[in-house]
Amino acid sequence: MGIPLIVSVFVLVAVGQDVQHAPTVAQCQADQRLWSSELEDDAQPKPEVDVLRKWTRAMQDCEKVDTEHKFSYYNTIGEIDSELLLRMVHFLSRHSLMADFKAEDASGKR
Repeated sequence: MGIPLIVSVFVLVAVGQDVQHAPTVAQCQADQRLWSSELEDDAQPKPEVDVLRKWTRAMQDCEKVDTEHKFSYYNTIGEIDSELLLRMVHFLSRHSLMADFKAEDASGKR
């Protein structure tokens, strides 16, 4: 077995493991209800940014699978976006970057 063949087999196996399947309608609806309630519960700590971004991608996939409840997924994406935006604003404030942001925005750097 030559080196190119071994590398080819390794690449095919590695690529094959990244295949993702569409979520089920039941899974989408359960995730949407759970994640929305977690985002609305101020007493509960919120997940880190990478988790929230995964939730957004999952809800986008769910919009395609469960078109009848598309608005619910869209609403949850909006809740996630709001949480992320709030964190970014707090980051800018904590690090005294809000003035820099405003100045660049005023100068047209968008």
